[in-house]
Amino acid sequence: MEGIAVLMLWLGYLIGIKKKMELIAGYNKKSSQHVTNKAGLARLIGRLCLLIGIASAVMPIATSIWGVSTPALNYCIGAYGGFIAGVIGLTMLQARDYTEK
Repeated sequence: MEGIAVLMLWLGYLIGIKKKMELIAGYNKKSSQHVTNKAGLARLIGRLCLLIGIASAVMPIATSIWGVSTPALNYCIGAYGGFIAGVIGLTMLQARDYTEK
């Protein structure tokens, strides 16, 4: 889990701050013509990666504190999955502001 956290934080830095757009899945020369605000899209995806990295770094701590029983561990894992799904869904909706069809 900590490896995922480090990877996502590193990708968040490269995409969000260094503007390495080629690291975004599905972004290529053909799709880049549909992006109206490249800096905004890079910030958005960079923040997504940072949020997932932070959540992945906190997850082992949360499971060690609250995961002493099987139901509590299931709640921790479910909360992590729900957080990831929610963040990705909101990012997909907000990405429409930076692209056109």
